[in-house]
Amino acid sequence: MHTRLVAICVALGSAAPALAGIAFHGIDSAATSTTLFGGDRRLDAMGFLGLGQSFGNDNFLVWDNGALTSNGLTYGWSDAVPRDMGTSGNVWEANPDRADAATPFAGEGSSTGTIGEVFGAFGAGYKNLSWILDGEGPTPWTLDLFFAPGQWLLADDNALTVELALLERGGNSDFNVYGIRTDNTLTPALHLARASMTSAGWSLDTLEIGGGQPVYGAGISLDASWGALRGFRVEGLPGFGGPDLVAIGSAWPVPAPGVTVILAAGGLMGATRWRRRRDGRVTH
Repeated sequence: MHTRLVAICVALGSAAPALAGIAFHGIDSAATSTTLFGGDRRLDAMGFLGLGQSFGNDNFLVWDNGALTSNGLTYGWSDAVPRDMGTSGNVWEANPDRADAATPFAGEGSSTGTIGEVFGAFGAGYKNLSWILDGEGPTPWTLDLFFAPGQWLLADDNALTVELALLERGGNSDFNVYGIRTDNTLTPALHLARASMTSAGWSLDTLEIGGGQPVYGAGISLDASWGALRGFRVEGLPGFGGPDLVAIGSAWPVPAPGVTVILAAGGLMGATRWRRRRDGRVTH
């Protein structure tokens, strides 16, 4: 009963301080540091305003698989996604993009990149903050990111504990965020507005724009009504200002009781193409 009550309050946008732990925390640029390797950038530490908690590079390397739905097509983790390679106009919505001086994507010659490159480990084992998902334009898109098989995240009711962090190039766009539960259903949408994000302390100029823009972000404290999560969905919609997603980090997932061995043996995450069923479930 307690969990159901919290879920109803969140869905209606009601304030329930005694129960709900959902809160937004801007990035503390004074407690955030990065290292540049040529044009490639690694996160060393990222703090949140008013909190003692911080995220590091490893928090942005928790993703094992995912799918991007954009331009009427769905692309798996390693699928080649068509890219816009200059400032002449937007042909492809929500496509991989990189900083002008960053290492090229593997598919640079064919004007493609993958979401695995953008949100997975780069080079010596860090999330390259100079590789992003450029969402310029009004066309809707969704990005699903999943933990490794047998891993899940359990949110608490503590509004001072960050479970999820997002970085956006420009600080002038919004997102919807969903949790993907272990039964593949989605939580209600949580709207991350641009007003909740603050500067992370560096700028990013990519191939698709003509000058650098500051990177903004926020940490999100979730509550227990979201249940056990195997991943997250981020959504861009008309009116959101064309969000450019730099990175998504998460608190560390933990092994799901009693299923780790089964999932590892079954290889349930082998498919790279995903589809969304009419009943709201995310399937593969």
